[in-house]
Amino acid sequence: MTEESLLALFLLNELVSALRANDPDAFKRWLRGGVEDLGKPSVEELLLNWLAPFLTQLEQDRLISWHLGVSL
Repeated sequence: MTEESLLALFLLNELVSALRANDPDAFKRWLRGGVEDLGKPSVEELLLNWLAPFLTQLEQDRLISWHLGVSL
């Protein structure tokens, strides 16, 4: 497994953990760090293709509300 793949898996784990802990600040920090380390296209692919299937409907709603600046 390449170093980039390992970083992506680690980032995915941390993003899901932040969502489950209901910690938008940690989620945003990990997201920003992922963009810095992997690049925006890789992180977008990670979010669209890999993160969404792991989320419950509540977690998906929470993620959207964080993006819109609303609290659930």
